[in-house]
Amino acid sequence: MEQSKSKNPRIIIALLVIVLFLLSAWFYSYSVSQKEFENLLETQFQESENLRILKLEENNLRSQLDDIIEQYDNARNEIDNLNVDLDEKQSEIDILKSEIRDLFEEIDDKDDIENALKEAKKKIVALQDISKKYFSQLDSLLGETEQLVLENKNLEKENIFIKNKNKNLNSENTDLNARLDAGSILEISDIEIDKFKEGSRGDFKPVYFTKNIKFLSCCFKIAANSIAKAESKSVYIQYISPGGELLQSSKTPEGSIFVYEDSTIHATTYSEFNYQNIEIELCVDWERGDPLEKGEYKILFFIEGKLVAARSFKLG
Repeated sequence: MEQSKSKNPRIIIALLVIVLFLLSAWFYSYSVSQKEFENLLETQFQESENLRILKLEENNLRSQLDDIIEQYDNARNEIDNLNVDLDEKQSEIDILKSEIRDLFEEIDDKDDIENALKEAKKKIVALQDISKKYFSQLDSLLGETEQLVLENKNLEKENIFIKNKNKNLNSENTDLNARLDAGSILEISDIEIDKFKEGSRGDFKPVYFTKNIKFLSCCFKIAANSIAKAESKSVYIQYISPGGELLQSSKTPEGSIFVYEDSTIHATTYSEFNYQNIEIELCVDWERGDPLEKGEYKILFFIEGKLVAARSFKLG
């Protein structure tokens, strides 16, 4: 008798050590997951900020590109106008050449020749001055046009670089959102299915034979998740018969419809719950319509358009 008493404190101490170890392990795991979540959010914010800055740079480059294209078009128009002026000057030169020839044909003495040459020189000098100014202006415009073409090509290269960098950031942002989305999925565990019939006093009584089942009650736990959004959510439950058919009845609540993989599908029943990032327990009852058959059933759970749990159970 004395030996059993002396062993009890050792057992209690051992149990306390195990409990303290489990609590420490849980606290460490929770702290690590919380830190990872904070780092993930900080990374997403930084990448979103980088994406916003790149968008601004891209818009500025587009504006500069539009300005250069406009200057380029204006320069082309001026060159076209200069071509018209050149044709006019060529016509003027032809006229002056004709006048000079006429002067030589009409000249009979030395004085007339000297006067004609003086007059012709004046006209030729005037034409040379006009030509020099014109061709100088034309060379300047051609140089500006070449510079605009070069700047246009450089801007196009920068624009392509910005687009590629923008594309990479979008890809990284999409991957980050996917990881956050995957991490926010709520897990369901400890699923239990109970079978009941209605008693004479309106209460529920457990039953064992399939033919006597009137109600199916499913109880389960929804795990804590610090990444998931704290809000009112819905869990949709599907009971699948041994023949692969979805079970429904007149007691299936309205609104038992949800979207899964871009398709709208029906549920056997559903329940709303207020999620605050901590573990909660739920029980959802469903009253069958037609009598249930013997065999292996499946129960599927969907939250926020995702299949979060599935299990099989037998009715016999």
